[in-house]
Amino acid sequence: MNQTNLDRIQDFFRERGMAAALLANPWTVAWLTGYAPPIQTGPSPFEGGPALAWWRRGEFTLICSDAEAGPVRVAGGDGVEVREYAGYTFDEPLAVVERQAAVVRDVLGGWDGRGSRVAVELRFLPAALFDAAQEALPGARWMPIDGQVEPLRAVKTPEEIARLRAALAPCDFAQAEVRALAQPGVSEIALWGELKARLEARVGARLPLFGDLVAGARTGDMGGPPGTYVLREGDPVLSDIVPRLDGYWGDNCGVHFVGAPSAEMARIHGVVSDALRRGIDVVRPGLVSRDLDALLRAVIRDAGFAPYPHHSGHGVGVSFHEEPRLVPYNAMPLEPGMVITLEPGIYLPGSGGVRLEDVVLVTETGCQVLTRHLAT
Repeated sequence: MNQTNLDRIQDFFRERGMAAALLANPWTVAWLTGYAPPIQTGPSPFEGGPALAWWRRGEFTLICSDAEAGPVRVAGGDGVEVREYAGYTFDEPLAVVERQAAVVRDVLGGWDGRGSRVAVELRFLPAALFDAAQEALPGARWMPIDGQVEPLRAVKTPEEIARLRAALAPCDFAQAEVRALAQPGVSEIALWGELKARLEARVGARLPLFGDLVAGARTGDMGGPPGTYVLREGDPVLSDIVPRLDGYWGDNCGVHFVGAPSAEMARIHGVVSDALRRGIDVVRPGLVSRDLDALLRAVIRDAGFAPYPHHSGHGVGVSFHEEPRLVPYNAMPLEPGMVITLEPGIYLPGSGGVRLEDVVLVTETGCQVLTRHLAT
């Protein structure tokens, strides 16, 4: 268990008079335990639902399939009890939801929670498992806390910062590889496939990878998955690389050119580079998220271009997009220990576009840049 994060969430529960909590959000569970379930193939037919964390009296019990139990025990260490249910079976039906529900009833049912306030993350909790929890604690007062834990995750511990540094290292490597691989005659999907293979070889493991890789005029549409478009001389290639390593996400975005860019593309690349550097220069504790967003948009607007229709940045951690969001509505001030992206852009539909993104750690006096692909 991550003791600092455990202390934070227990203080959160106690301040709100919560006697217990049923946590279902995979990001909350990863933030507390360090365990992140495999995501390469999506939901598993051998699991009833996500691994659940039950908290009461300062102790956590994780409820998960037998396939997850080993990694959960390793990640959680001595600070967590693991209750498993049979996932894959061949000699009886795959009644995984019913099996997980039975464990939920058993774990929760050992406590008389009548009249007690019990926190619950409903957005990721299957209805059948919530029904089982309510059956086990018929007199409890269930209090949804979805969206309330996210601010607790915004300031990272030293352990989390180390994990994020490790997850960000493949991002810089990826940008250098895209720059080398972007040649005339190569398709977007072939480039993506080669890039993913090289990334996995570098880290020595399967690497969940999310992001954008588009070229030519498609970059004017902000991004998207790689397709069959074949790169041509002068094309911009936009690569937004978002890998997950040991439960934490990296993120950065670059635009590289196949040969020499057009004068128009060279100009907007320069404007976006300037916006990014100016944003990095002003990051400091106390700066309000929406003010940083406004500064980045102003650089683009003052150069004569339309403001980009997306966020100016966001936090990264156990999720690839979390608080603080750099958006016009967000009044959250930056604090030391926050790890955020900055990603201004300019998009010219039918012509091309540029988005450049680096990640910084907010320090006591400013920030430290954690990705460096723009300087290479």
